[in-house]
Amino acid sequence: MIELPFRSFAAKVSGTLKARSPQETPSPETPRILAIHRYYWPDTPPYASILRTIASQWTDAGRQVDVLTSQPSYKPDANIGKRARSEVVDDVKVHRLPLPSDRRGKVQKLINTGLFPLLVFLRVAFGRKYDVIMCSTAPPVLLGFAVAAAARMRGSQFIYHCMDLHPEIGALSGEFANPLIYRALLRLDIWTCRQASSVVVLSEDMLNVLVERDHDIADRVQIINNFDLPDYADSSELSLERAAGEADVDRIRVVFAGNLGRFQGLQDIVRAAGRLDDRRSGSLEIIFMGDGIAKEELMALAAEAEASRPSLRIRFLPHGSPAQARALMRTADYGLVPLIPEVIRYAYPSKVATYLSENLPVIAVVEPDSELARMVSGERIGFVAAPGDTAGLTQVLDDTITAKDELPSIRGQVTAVASGRFSRTAILERWDGLLSQSHQRT
Repeated sequence: MIELPFRSFAAKVSGTLKARSPQETPSPETPRILAIHRYYWPDTPPYASILRTIASQWTDAGRQVDVLTSQPSYKPDANIGKRARSEVVDDVKVHRLPLPSDRRGKVQKLINTGLFPLLVFLRVAFGRKYDVIMCSTAPPVLLGFAVAAAARMRGSQFIYHCMDLHPEIGALSGEFANPLIYRALLRLDIWTCRQASSVVVLSEDMLNVLVERDHDIADRVQIINNFDLPDYADSSELSLERAAGEADVDRIRVVFAGNLGRFQGLQDIVRAAGRLDDRRSGSLEIIFMGDGIAKEELMALAAEAEASRPSLRIRFLPHGSPAQARALMRTADYGLVPLIPEVIRYAYPSKVATYLSENLPVIAVVEPDSELARMVSGERIGFVAAPGDTAGLTQVLDDTITAKDELPSIRGQVTAVASGRFSRTAILERWDGLLSQSHQRT
C-alpha cells in the first residue's frame, strides 16, 4: 500500500517555509540564487554532479547559493544513504524536501512526479525570496511550470535549464502519447519558456525546436552545452578498470557507459556487430557498462551474436560511478553515443563531453544532419551512422578496425575539440556571465 506521510506532512512543509536565522541572511549586496532539481549529488544522474559544479562556481564568485532537491532516489540499488534535511556542500546550502521514497513502487514514483513540483512551488512562493531561480527539467514540464509561476509571484528572475525538451521526448517514449495530454503539456511548457529571462539548451538542434514552436522566445534561448561529468568519488574507490581487464591490442575496444534504456537503440549495435564477417569480428570487443530496462534483451542478443560469430566479444559491466566509467574509457578505443531516431533534436548526450575529456574518439549513431554528427564528421573525431541503419553501422564498426593505425591522429583531433568546445572553465564562465545578466535585471 502506498502511504503519503500525511501525519507529519503539514509540519514538514511548514518547516521548509520558515525564515532562516539571522546569521544565514546574506547581505543586501549579495545576489541570492536558488537552483532546483529533483536529484542532487550524491545522487547518480549526470546532472546531479553537473549542478553541484555550477552551484559551486557561483558560490566561489561571491554569490549566496541554495539548492532545493529531494533525498537521493534515482537508482534505488545505488545504496546511497539518507542525507541531512539541510547540509552545506562546497559552501552551497542544500535543502532536501520531505518527499516519500520512490522505492515504495511505481505508483509512488508517479505521485512524486507531481508532488515534488507542488512542494517546490510552496517553498518558492512563500519561503525566502531569491534574486534568481533556476530549475531543470526533472520532473518534466510540471517542475518548470511550478517554478516559473512562483518566480513570477515573487518578482524573481527565472532561468530554465532544458537538459532535454518536453513533452516532445515523452511523445517519442509513449509517455505522452495521448494527444490531449501532449497538447496540454506543450501549452504549459510554452508558457514556462515565455516567463524565463533565459532558456538554456545544449545544442543548436534543441534551440531550433524551441524557436519553431514559439518564435517569441528566440531572443532568450541560448546554447550552453555540458562539460565533462565531474568526479566527486572517494579516491580510494575500487576501479572498474580491473573488472574490464587490460585491452587486447589485437582488438578495437568500443565502450558504452550509461543507461541501457529505450532511447539508446543499443540493440542495433549488437546486431551490427553480429553481421561482421568471422575474420573481422575477432578484431572487435564491445563493453556495455550500466543498467536499464533494455539490459536483458541486449544480453540475449549478445549471446546470439557471439554464437554466430564465436570470435566476437561482447561484455557487460554493472552501473559504475563516474570514476569507474572514466577508468573504463581509458582502456578503450571508441565511445558509443547511440540514440533512436529524432531524440537528438530534443536532447544532447552528456557522455560526449566525458568521452572527449578522456581523449576517446566517438561512434555517433544519430541523424547525419544533427549538430553532433556534423561535429564528429567535420572535426574527424570518429564515425557516424544513421539510427536504424544496421548495415551502415556494421560498416562503421568495420571502418574502426581498418582505421586502427589512424587512432593516434584521431585522438589528437579529440584533444583539440575537448579543450575548445567542451572546456569546463570556459563553460562555467558562460554560466557565470548568464547569472550576472539575470541578476542585473532584478
